[in-house]
Amino acid sequence: MISAKEAKKLMDSGADITIVDVREPSEYKTGHIKNAILLPVGKIAGLAATDLPDLNATIIVYCRSGMRSSAAASTLVGLGYTHILDLGGLSSWPYDVVTD
Repeated sequence: MISAKEAKKLMDSGADITIVDVREPSEYKTGHIKNAILLPVGKIAGLAATDLPDLNATIIVYCRSGMRSSAAASTLVGLGYTHILDLGGLSSWPYDVVTD
């Protein structure tokens, strides 16, 4: 797990990170962390190789409450990803979100 404060600090540092929203498209549209890519938890295993090609990249995953992000983090680790950080739920994210 990574706290919202730690994640925000990492995002603001200019580090090369990938932010992954594992909710459903309808949830993503209501608001998401800036620059987050949408990979719904139910499809992440099939999309990871294409959308997350670097197994050693720093990847932060989140969902609404933390249940799906935990499942997604476990899936990614099982696929060989080495630096997965579980932010938990957007419900505990005190910073700005964006809509597309």
